[in-house]
Amino acid sequence: MPVNSEPHIQNQVVCANVFVRRDDKILMLRRSPEKKYAPNYLHPVGGKLEKDENPYMCAKREVLEEAGIKIKNIHLEAVFLEIQPEKYEPYNWVIYHFSADYKSGEVKQTEEGELIWLTEQELQKDQLFPSVKPVIHHILDKNKGTIFTTVEYADDHKIINYITDFCA
Repeated sequence: MPVNSEPHIQNQVVCANVFVRRDDKILMLRRSPEKKYAPNYLHPVGGKLEKDENPYMCAKREVLEEAGIKIKNIHLEAVFLEIQPEKYEPYNWVIYHFSADYKSGEVKQTEEGELIWLTEQELQKDQLFPSVKPVIHHILDKNKGTIFTTVEYADDHKIINYITDFCA
């Protein structure tokens, strides 16, 4: 590609999500039953990046805003590209999944759903967000490197392609 060529502009929504650890439990959000996509599914705390915000800053802000707590020891665990059918969303999602340790504060409730602390075993038995479920062991293992995952969805929101690359 020549220097100073036109950039490839893509429509993407960028998010940062955090799996917060406290003792032997993970803080999760059970999405509201009123949510359009994946109601009642378990999802890490997080949200969309604001203008001029990087994913790390977003992760800290979203946990404080949504859950009312501060975190420490933040580590990037996974980067997902989620490809949705264009008839539903004219953009892809780039999601940074972090893990972190609880630092301080009391968990507050949010209109996004119910915040609950679960053991890893409880988490794996529950209705975990579809793109996260296949790699949750890797995300929660502090000793593994960052993973990069591409998830493609069909018109019925079922996963039709799932590719994961591991970094050491």
